[in-house]
Amino acid sequence: MDVDDWRAIEALRAGVPNGSAVSRLGTDQAEIEGRFLDLLSQVASERALGHQIQGFLIHGDFGSGKSHLLGWLEDISLRQGFACSRIAVSKETPLGDGHKVFRAAMDALRLPDRPGGLREVADQLRPGSERCGELYRRVQDPESGFDPLFQAALFVFDRRRTYDEDLERIVDFWAGDRIRVTDLKRMVRELGSTRFDLRARPARELVLPRWRFAAELIAAAGYTGWVLLLDEVELVATFSAVARARAYAVLAMLVGALEAKQVPGLLTVGAMSPDLTQVVFDQRQDREKVPLRWSERDPGLLAEIEAGMGFLDPRSGAWLRIREPRPEALLRTYRRVRELYRLAYGWSPPEEMPPGDRHRMRQHVRRWITRWDLMRLYPDERPEVVTEDLRPDYSERPEMEVAEEEDGRAD
Repeated sequence: MDVDDWRAIEALRAGVPNGSAVSRLGTDQAEIEGRFLDLLSQVASERALGHQIQGFLIHGDFGSGKSHLLGWLEDISLRQGFACSRIAVSKETPLGDGHKVFRAAMDALRLPDRPGGLREVADQLRPGSERCGELYRRVQDPESGFDPLFQAALFVFDRRRTYDEDLERIVDFWAGDRIRVTDLKRMVRELGSTRFDLRARPARELVLPRWRFAAELIAAAGYTGWVLLLDEVELVATFSAVARARAYAVLAMLVGALEAKQVPGLLTVGAMSPDLTQVVFDQRQDREKVPLRWSERDPGLLAEIEAGMGFLDPRSGAWLRIREPRPEALLRTYRRVRELYRLAYGWSPPEEMPPGDRHRMRQHVRRWITRWDLMRLYPDERPEVVTEDLRPDYSERPEMEVAEEEDGRAD
């Protein structure tokens, strides 16, 4: 028994493909893969101009293979020299809280050539190097718009020659932790400078600065750019009206739909079910109701919210739909899964693919594996496996509401 093949089969059986399953099965979604590769090729040049490449949305029904495809895009990103964060919208990662999304992206950060995490990125920055010098010039430029907290932290990082507790606090701050402004002021004074205007602010005011600065660090460490893959975006439908509105605004920032809030070097791709727009736009009428709620409450945020809703609109051109597998593509997948099963269990499933109704890819794969299990354990039987569609519940759920996190506060 090959352990990696066994793990791949068990992940496919559970409907949550892991890295082994993704790399072994690949994808037949040529249009989406081609669009992704084209955008990857533009990230570095657009970053040099101070622009962010606008991302797109993968659109597909429940069980159609969205998570598998995101895993494949993650593999592509790493092979192309990008850092990559793949996360899912959830109670712990509510899309309306940009700070929590950032923390999740830091926790999930993978690098092509070493273990992941922002600390590994920071370890590659060598004061005096050409890339570090470019980073320093970009961030410290008065016209750059970079936040003084990050300018001061980089100033200290660039001039300290020994990695100590202070530098550890700075790197943790870059990754989303809080930092005491009094400590940062002390570090700057010890290096003979008082030019930074440092003051305490809540985490929500540091969301865009964190994303911008992290993208700069990743580029300075030698990576081509940073890819963010957002799974299960449709869970935004389970948020309250206020939380949904904030989620639209954060999504607009992450995908590059806001001219005033760009994150050069970042490419974001989301995956969602079409149920999202049906629920929030058709049933709950967010397009009509959200402006009424926010026009006087926060007009500036309303413009960002509307940009996010516009990006989610099927007419935006940002959607790429997962195609149903053609017969020849389905047969190729059957053969790949069959070979995985043979290597995992030392038992050869039938070469001929069993007939079946139209299913989503996840149903096909789980049906094949279940049938093979029964045939392997009961050789005289020829079982037939029946599948049934389940409809997700998108009713608003209070447990999806969490208080805004203040761990990122500089105080």
